[in-house]
Amino acid sequence: MSMHGWMGRVLRVDLATGLVTKEELNKDRARDFIGCRGLSAAYLYDEVGPEVDPFDPGNKLIFATGPLEGTPIGMSRLGILTKHPNRFMGEGSAGGHWGAELKFAGYDLLIVENKADRPVWVLIVDDKVEIHDASHLWGRNTREKNAIIRQDTGVEGIQVASVGMAGENRVFGAKIQFTVDHSGGKGCGTIMGDKNLAAIAVKGSNMVTVADGEGFLQAYRNFRKTFDLATTRDAFVPSWSFNSANMLLELFNENGWVHAYNAQRGLFEPGLNDVDYLDKYIVRPESGFCCPYPACGRRYEIKEGPFAGTAGDEREVGYAQSAPILGIRSYPHIIKFRDMAAEAGLDEDHIMYTIAWAMECYERGIINKTDTDGIELRFGNAEAFITMINKIIRREGFGDLLAEGVAEAARRVGKGSERFTLCIKGKELERMPQRNGYQMALGLAVSEGGPDHTRWYPPYPPNPKTLPTDLELPFDPFKAFQTRNPDDKGRLVRWMYDSRAIVESLPSCVYMIRGTLSVDFRPWLALYNTCTGEGCDLEQFIAKGTRIVNLERSYIVREGFRRSDDTIPRRMLEEPVKDHNIPPVGENLDIMLDQYYEVRGWDKATAIPKEETLRGLGLDSVADDLQRRGIFAEIKEGDDA
Repeated sequence: MSMHGWMGRVLRVDLATGLVTKEELNKDRARDFIGCRGLSAAYLYDEVGPEVDPFDPGNKLIFATGPLEGTPIGMSRLGILTKHPNRFMGEGSAGGHWGAELKFAGYDLLIVENKADRPVWVLIVDDKVEIHDASHLWGRNTREKNAIIRQDTGVEGIQVASVGMAGENRVFGAKIQFTVDHSGGKGCGTIMGDKNLAAIAVKGSNMVTVADGEGFLQAYRNFRKTFDLATTRDAFVPSWSFNSANMLLELFNENGWVHAYNAQRGLFEPGLNDVDYLDKYIVRPESGFCCPYPACGRRYEIKEGPFAGTAGDEREVGYAQSAPILGIRSYPHIIKFRDMAAEAGLDEDHIMYTIAWAMECYERGIINKTDTDGIELRFGNAEAFITMINKIIRREGFGDLLAEGVAEAARRVGKGSERFTLCIKGKELERMPQRNGYQMALGLAVSEGGPDHTRWYPPYPPNPKTLPTDLELPFDPFKAFQTRNPDDKGRLVRWMYDSRAIVESLPSCVYMIRGTLSVDFRPWLALYNTCTGEGCDLEQFIAKGTRIVNLERSYIVREGFRRSDDTIPRRMLEEPVKDHNIPPVGENLDIMLDQYYEVRGWDKATAIPKEETLRGLGLDSVADDLQRRGIFAEIKEGDDA
């Protein structure tokens, strides 16, 4: 099959039978859904229906690349998708080099099917695909798995994706680690462990072809101008290039964005200090495959104290923000937390918000030492934090309960503890300050995969003064820029969702979507067209993103999710940020939801996409499926007026 950008092949590995099959990629499906996030969603919708439980053998684990993967734009971004333990789309992405190697091996998608009856690992080297016994890997951390596989195969530059003990023990929200320090797919690691799949190692020797070499090179040069330190209009480029995400530490604190003490406060004193952190614990910058930022990642090392010798790669500041969430002022303990998460394949957000919930419950007298295995689980107790993480990884004592996630833990504990959970659709938050930015509240509420900031990144709307004068946008940038005003947030968030679905399907890194690249999609269109030779116009290009989001919404609607699930934590709806005088979101969320569903063409009462909306996007098979299941019958004439 002759294609530019795409490799034209799908690899399937059946862990139960050992059967390996290679099939041709459907070109029309690739055009409609692009790759990565979009293409994998199309496969999951067709192959994993509501009759399949997340832990059934019939659930599938999909690793997907896109047409720009393997080029400098792709940055080795990889889409990972499964039916999440909470039944929504467990979708995520990861960087590093693994995604590019899967593409170089000749595959657009890898679909893992069924369960092995014992631990196994998969080796992919171009056309050679083998399933091996993994009894010697099971129970080891991700760094050990990576080292053993590299030594055993002897393949230079081989890239390893693996689960740690969190995935093996089916800890809620477990991720997959890619070449040790990159990770993605919250909940995908849980399903990978359930399938007894310890690791997948891949190495390729093919090349990605583009349709118009000269045109693609010029489009790439235009893209890179955005990141030129001398000429950039994006205020984040210089600071991100030198300080990485650490620059956000003080910014969050100054603006009341931190979720201090389980989001009871917005200020954490003494304040977080990115300069001290960089000076004491960062040893050098490190970037991923073709990243334009010289220091997006950083190598950390603890040089003294009880955690001396702890070292690794930090890609974003989320784990550092756990300090105020948990009331901890010891950076070595927080860095150790990051290290433990990388080795075990833990979701940092699951850990920090679940333990913070437990700390609040402890201090309120809802639970006590008898419940917590004798541990004084109070805010600021750094040693208790580390001890409890180990218990969660191993599912020991109270840790076994917390391993189920904060929503399930609160359901079992009861006693009003549900009021203090910070989760959406049963999945823990990602540190985004909903009370400070209504677009964040709406973006988090409507996500088809639980809290996921990448679906509408960046968290701030575009500054109207920086927009190109010839750019037409489907929202009012001046209204959108008023972050605590619900006006026009529905149209803004729809635009963010549709356009980001494109970038995550091409793929490229979410951190590229800032400045003019966050609103002007003509550069992205030029890259796509010159790579694939498709020749679509801007309207058709954006429609691909609209199609992807509507497919994802149809998937969770089919699983039973409705408007009542599109909400944010009670604390954000009802409680102000007292130390910054920021009011709660309140009824503004419903105002924005009505706006969002209306511009989407979804029923306001149920959040079900209307039949005409789906058919207008070419999703006839999806519309037929929802019609056959009686889902459209829930939309009552006149209710949406």
